[in-house]
Amino acid sequence: MRLLPTEARDMVPSAVRWAQAVHAAVKAVPSQVMLRPARRSLSAVVWVLAAAADFEDRIPASFTAAVLAREAGVGARVWQQRTAWLREHGWLEHDGGHHRSGWRLRTPA
Repeated sequence: MRLLPTEARDMVPSAVRWAQAVHAAVKAVPSQVMLRPARRSLSAVVWVLAAAADFEDRIPASFTAAVLAREAGVGARVWQQRTAWLREHGWLEHDGGHHRSGWRLRTPA
């Protein structure tokens, strides 16, 4: 049973736009740099983050990494790798600067 919506129409519009922007940016990454399995798991992580976001583009700390990874259908290690990639590229940050504060969706400058 899923905790989060799976259809874009059931998500916060700004989070859907964020997910679409991430996907557009990922398309520009050469396939030799990011292989197809990584793209698929990143896509799953991005859509789960979008589904969990509120109207301020925040994901509350109550959605733990374990819960979100399970919703995305990925393991803990893959979750860590994909969220690290998103953070390194400016798409995601810890809300309040602390890893226990939840997440915030961002758009790189």
